[in-house]
Amino acid sequence: LQVKKEGQTTTAKEVEISSSRGLIGEIILYMKQPMAWGGVALALIYVNMLTFTAIMIAYLVWRGMSIPTIGIWRGIAAALGLMATVVYRYSVARFSLPFTGLWSICFQFICLSVCYASLFVEEDYNLLSLSMLIGGVCASRVGLWVFDISIQQMMQETVPDDIRDIVGGVQSSLNAFFSLVGFAIGVVFPDPEDFHAIILAGYLSVTGGMVLYGIDVLCRRDKIYATTVQLH
Repeated sequence: LQVKKEGQTTTAKEVEISSSRGLIGEIILYMKQPMAWGGVALALIYVNMLTFTAIMIAYLVWRGMSIPTIGIWRGIAAALGLMATVVYRYSVARFSLPFTGLWSICFQFICLSVCYASLFVEEDYNLLSLSMLIGGVCASRVGLWVFDISIQQMMQETVPDDIRDIVGGVQSSLNAFFSLVGFAIGVVFPDPEDFHAIILAGYLSVTGGMVLYGIDVLCRRDKIYATTVQLH
């Protein structure tokens, strides 16, 4: 058996070796895939807790925001997340899949930069600070989900069928691990006054993911422009 996709060959022997070596072998097999670094970049942003989870909701309540208001903003964030599927379809129809992933994680980075900047707003401007934080979080959902879909689609297109379960399993494990890291940071900094540490951790994780994926795309820049841009 020999499967070849995107210039990479996976043999039955390699699959057998990876299975016999357990987790280490599966990670090695995963890292041989053309989308590996993109998958690692996706996993990194799971550290980010700047979303409407219990940690951020508790912080917003501590800042004086009412539960109904938080519910409204949470609904807006969810709607923007759903809109990301439309944005994704529009983008891949006109640009390459790698480029769609690149602009989306850059967009998320810009949005979270606004969240990070909210830390430096003076206490007298509480409303402005909260607006920057919530606005950045809501808008970042578009970049997050477009990037997520882009990486998942690249996995479907580049990973051979016979090892897709192994690669997908490693990806899910990486996502879960970095998500756990995010919650661990919340445990280490439980005081709402220390929420800036959680914001910083999320900001750095997305920054790391953007840099990692950006380098990967630059190394494969010949594939970015493989799709002809068609404007209607």
